[in-house]
Amino acid sequence: MTHPLTIWSRRTLLGAMLASTATFALAGIQEIRDRGVLRIGVAEGPPYQFPDPTTGEWVGMNIDLANQVADIMGVRLEIVPATWATLVTGLEVGQYDVIFANLFATPERALSVAFTDPYDTYGFHVMVRADSPIQSLEELNDPSVSFAGVAGTVEAQYPRELFPLATVNELVTDQAGVGFTSVISGQSTASFVDPGYMRILRSQNPAMADQLRLLNTEDELLKPVSLSYAVRYEDQDLLGFLNVFIRDRSANDVLIPLRNEWFDRMAEQ
Repeated sequence: MTHPLTIWSRRTLLGAMLASTATFALAGIQEIRDRGVLRIGVAEGPPYQFPDPTTGEWVGMNIDLANQVADIMGVRLEIVPATWATLVTGLEVGQYDVIFANLFATPERALSVAFTDPYDTYGFHVMVRADSPIQSLEELNDPSVSFAGVAGTVEAQYPRELFPLATVNELVTDQAGVGFTSVISGQSTASFVDPGYMRILRSQNPAMADQLRLLNTEDELLKPVSLSYAVRYEDQDLLGFLNVFIRDRSANDVLIPLRNEWFDRMAEQ
C-alpha cells in the first residue's frame, strides 16, 4: 500500500512543477507588457530593415510588421540597432526581446536562439566582375578565388561550405552592399548576393550593375534558406505568439505584397 504522505508529496511536487512551468511560459510576453515596450534588434538589410537616408529613422518591411506586433501587444516599439556580427549575441544577453531582421534560420544559429516560422525565403546568386574569366560555379572552388562577405553573415559562411578551396575576405562593417565594391575593385573575386538586392542595384545604379555578372540564374539559387525572427529559448510564449502572427499575415496575403512594395520603393529611390 502506498503511504498517504507519498501520494501527497507527489501531488505537491506535480503542482509545484505545473505552477513553475506556467510562470516560466508567461515570462516573455508578460515582461514586455509590464514594461510597456517591445525591444527589437535590427541590423541593416534593405529593404527588410534599414535607416532612412533622409531621416535616419529605421524603416522597411520588418519595421512595419514589428509595429503591427507592438500594436497587438498594446506596447510601444523600441528599435535597438546592432551589426550582423553582434545581432544574435545581443539577443542572448538581453539587449532586446526579438530579432526582427532578415535573419537566416540555420541549424548552427538554432543552437543559440529559437527561430519563428519563416516569413520569407532567400537564396543566392554568385557575382563576379563582368570581365572575369570565371564562367561557372564549378570554377570558384580554387585557391586563387576569394569571396567577399561581411563578418558574421552567411555571405562569409556559405563560401567556406560550398567552395572550401577558396578563401574568404571577411569585411568588418555594418554597411550593406560592400560585396559589390569589393568585387568591382578587384579586392575579391566573387560574392554572394540575393536577387532582391541585385534588382535594387540594377535600378539605382545600372552603371555599377553593368560591371558585374551573375554565374547562376534565379532557378539555380544557392543555399535557399528561410528568413525568420528569433527569440531566446526561454521565451516560448513569445515564440508561439509570433508564429501565430506570421501565419495570420501569410494566410491573409500580407507578407509577399509588403516585401515587394519595399523592394519597389528601394528600386525607385
